[in-house]
Amino acid sequence: MNFNSGRMGMAEGIALAFIVTFPSIFLSVPSSAVAIAGNGGWLAGIPAALIAGVLMFMLTYVFARHSGDLLEVTEKLLGRLSAYVVGLFYFGVLFGSAILWTREFAENTLLTALPYAGFPFVVACYILSAGFLLFAGIENICRATYIILPFMVLGLVLVLAGLAPLYRPYNLFPWQGNGFSSLIQPMLTMIGLSGGLSVLMILAPSFQDVKSLKGAVIFGYGGSALLRILSVAVFIMVFGSNVAREKTLPFYEMARLIYINRYLQRFEALFILLWVMVGVLAMAISLYGAIYITAKLFKLPSIKPLLPVMTLIIAQLAMILPDAKSVLDLEAILYPYVFAPGVILIPTVLFIATIIKGGKKAWPHAQL
Repeated sequence: MNFNSGRMGMAEGIALAFIVTFPSIFLSVPSSAVAIAGNGGWLAGIPAALIAGVLMFMLTYVFARHSGDLLEVTEKLLGRLSAYVVGLFYFGVLFGSAILWTREFAENTLLTALPYAGFPFVVACYILSAGFLLFAGIENICRATYIILPFMVLGLVLVLAGLAPLYRPYNLFPWQGNGFSSLIQPMLTMIGLSGGLSVLMILAPSFQDVKSLKGAVIFGYGGSALLRILSVAVFIMVFGSNVAREKTLPFYEMARLIYINRYLQRFEALFILLWVMVGVLAMAISLYGAIYITAKLFKLPSIKPLLPVMTLIIAQLAMILPDAKSVLDLEAILYPYVFAPGVILIPTVLFIATIIKGGKKAWPHAQL
């Protein structure tokens, strides 16, 4: 079975790592962090980024010595049963993220841009767009993402810079917020959200060498984490912790405050298009990872027949929960208490197993 598409390099890896970890800034995650940790909500992203980065570098060490994708390497090191367990876990992470993102991005679109549209129609637009992208292939998706990535980053930086007159640095103090213990849950949430980086290791055979994977982690995930931390800090400086915790769409609310002149207003409308693009791309990549794992676990010869089936299942599951609050409650349980432990444990076990069992460099260009 060969599900890999071409040979991807560092550019595609950077785009992939960025796009699967950045959508949370357009959702309610920053508000939830502020509600729990107060003024120190932005600090939770720092240890989370460091921990997730270290875990990914541990995996690059593993893949430098064992060829194959995540499931194949796990089977070599820990046995077939462990490979099934790891596959099922990461399937849950990717498939669950695709469902939650579909629901939340659809809800946000209804709140901001299409208040009179039907909810099933908006969900269908999102998931059909993601499904259509999948037929183009993961390599093409990553390359298209890399092309538009500079414009995404530039737009985000312009929003943060445009809010400079509204910065109130004293809103960050006391900088420890509600205490360091209150940072644990937001930190675990961010670590759980980094589970999407597993797509890098699932697609490892498609990359040119280990250096491409390392570059994706450093520049893709590192850039995403830096922008998320800065955005949450600006969010708190602009609104203060008491008001910030009540905002369901943090980045949209920040973009609404930008005023250039009376002839150029409604700047936030541009960012509705931005978050739609980010959401669709993230859904497509997460869905591809979930389909890939399904095909590998059941030894299917091709993933294409699964695309319409899985797309339809996600659309239906995204509409099951009755309201937005139920989605947020489910997210508050899944990411910190279900996904985060596995995201931490699995790379650690694979790293220890590689050290114990050893192994030669798997790729000709593998450099540690």
